Amino acid sequence: MSGRLPEFIDPWRLADQGRRITGQIELVKLSRLAAVLLDTAGTAEFDLLFDRDSRRRATIKGYVRSSLKLECQRCLDRLELPVDARVSLAVIEVAAEAERLPEEYDPVLIEDSRFRLLDLVEDELLLAIPQTPRHVSEQCGIKIEATDSVASDQEPDDEHANPFAALAGLQSEKPN
Repeated sequence: MSGRLPEFIDPWRLADQGRRITGQIELVKLSRLAAVLLDTAGTAEFDLLFDRDSRRRATIKGYVRSSLKLECQRCLDRLELPVDARVSLAVIEVAAEAERLPEEYDPVLIEDSRFRLLDLVEDELLLAIPQTPRHVSEQCGIKIEATDSVASDQEPDDEHANPFAALAGLQSEKPN
């Protein structure tokens, strides 16, 4: 589909027609995403095919790609996160339908007969962001070193005895 992107789409009608929607959107126009980005420069590219599967479910398959500028939560420097999110969705009208979907599909709940196309693109980008974005250790401005505060698999030595050992002894004593 070329030209201006539709704001709202009817996924069932597009699935019946086997339509494909491709396009680009400036990241700054995706307000929920822009709120978590360090820099909103750039675009998101998407290619979405609306179709019906063998069970006549309306499906959306394709990809959403972008390069997101985030803040590393370890060193607080700029972090570029390349996103190539594969989309495999089944359109549902009632939340209970999600339980009956095969594993290959994620549900997209449409309570009205239409929804905002860019919400779908924005949701896929938001889902691609890790809970705590950070560089891989070798690229991070802060070097991680093993310290006493880092948990280890070693048993505590006599010098650092378990502070609750005395409580275990009290628990085994029975009152008369």
